Amino acid sequence: MFGPAVRRSRGPRHAGLFEAVRRLDAGLDAATRAQLAEWIRAEYANEFGDVPLGMFAVCHLGPPFVDHRLDLWQSIVEHYAPADTVPEPFARARMMVRSGAYEFVEVYASGELKPVLKDGTVVA
Repeated sequence: MFGPAVRRSRGPRHAGLFEAVRRLDAGLDAATRAQLAEWIRAEYANEFGDVPLGMFAVCHLGPPFVDHRLDLWQSIVEHYAPADTVPEPFARARMMVRSGAYEFVEVYASGELKPVLKDGTVVA
């Protein structure tokens, strides 16, 4: 059985987080990107009790980009073309995102990946 902390960390992700991840494709300047990353970190700390290193998601900028990562601690957004190499630990999330089944994948320092479905459900 899972304790309260684990249940809390697997709780559904809300629309605000989805919108924040989608905004990464808007070509944000460094200051706005840093504010967005700080907001996401605060949401995770308050709502779920654990903050991921970042997220990996499908990119909607169009060719040549297919996916992107957000590093929450360095406020880095990087967009990737199909042949680009993605750094670890984000590389393991890439195939999950490309499957089309998930809105984004949370990547944790422990190496844990938490895929998030389009309805906000976290896949255990």
